[in-house]
Amino acid sequence: MENRENLLSISEMAKLRKVTTETLRHYDRIDLFKPAYTDPDSGYRYYTISQYEKLGTIKELRQLGMGLEEIKEYFDHCNVSKSAELLKKYHEKLVEEIQKKKALEKVIAEKLAFMSGMKDMPEAGKIFERDLPERYCLTYGEMELDKQAINYRLMRLEGHMEETAPVLASDRIGVWSNRQLCEMRGKLEPGERFAATPLILCDKRYRKSKHFYELPAGHYVCVYYNGLWGIYTELLQEVADYLERNHLQQDGAFYQIYQIDITLTDNFDETLIELEVPVKRC
Repeated sequence: MENRENLLSISEMAKLRKVTTETLRHYDRIDLFKPAYTDPDSGYRYYTISQYEKLGTIKELRQLGMGLEEIKEYFDHCNVSKSAELLKKYHEKLVEEIQKKKALEKVIAEKLAFMSGMKDMPEAGKIFERDLPERYCLTYGEMELDKQAINYRLMRLEGHMEETAPVLASDRIGVWSNRQLCEMRGKLEPGERFAATPLILCDKRYRKSKHFYELPAGHYVCVYYNGLWGIYTELLQEVADYLERNHLQQDGAFYQIYQIDITLTDNFDETLIELEVPVKRC
């Protein structure tokens, strides 16, 4: 045994490596990191300064996500080849985690940029026209009338997403319907639900999915409003009237995309949907 003057008490070692004394006791109990000397009378644990580096390695391996049993195995007949293989494995895992964090940061940054730009958006209830580029989404083809069935389908769609936080990107979540607004006018009462199916806007990475669908580029009549999707409202009737007055004809399915939803507010008056109706000249 080394001279007691050259040994570190358990509290000194814990302080040097910024771990708790209980952590060191646990490492001793599981035979991962045992003290160089344990006083038989007091039970006090003491460590050599040379053990400082091993404890540092244990901390680093824990930070990589390695379990204690794996670390014990790591120190069992440790050699350069074995260390390189292990570090390669955990390096790949770390790179994957960083990519996920970057994707999450991108989602949040886009959401913040969208929210800060809301002041420049047309006011709710005001019908306007704009050109939209080709977009992509994951969706189902069948229309549903029941709200719970639509929500269930939306949850299933989210399960196909590879992204970290698709739900936070609420300006990508919505429904579409193949109904014609002009035909709905007079047939549905305000507050009556119509058949629709959910969608989540995405990029081309999902193009091999059987649920991948292209939203065509073109000219759209749009309006922002507070409310719920899949509900016939007086505003939808106003849009149908707008098309008629301006000699426009609906040119395909229309979309209702949540811009602000319950993931961002529990105040119904703050929710915001954009209605997008593709049109062409009559």
